[in-house]
Amino acid sequence: MERVWSFYSSAFPLEPDEAEKVNPGLGGKALCRYLKEALAGRGVEPSEPAAEDWGWRLELAFEGRRFWMGLGAVSNEPERFLVFLKTRRGLRGLLAGAVWRASFEQLATLVEQVLREHPEIRDLAEEPA
Repeated sequence: MERVWSFYSSAFPLEPDEAEKVNPGLGGKALCRYLKEALAGRGVEPSEPAAEDWGWRLELAFEGRRFWMGLGAVSNEPERFLVFLKTRRGLRGLLAGAVWRASFEQLATLVEQVLREHPEIRDLAEEPA
């Protein structure tokens, strides 16, 4: 299961220490912190942001299940960001796919709601996964 959203915003500029943690131009640390704080207030247990070469990653616990979120700026597209949400499950999760799907859909709804509520996010769209 996967969901992907794209949007534009000037609210999450590249931070000075990001250049050494992710590939050039692929920021998103400020967006990662925003999502971490906003989701934590809605029943989600997010990890600390982790840098990846492609952007930033959050591990998420929701309804006793594990998920993860990747996010970052889009290279060569000023102020454009991508956020994707994926399941992270073991064998028990594979055997209980319907239960995972319900939790995943609820979490995806929360993520989209948080993105829509930010006053400086524009042109939010769900992309094909």
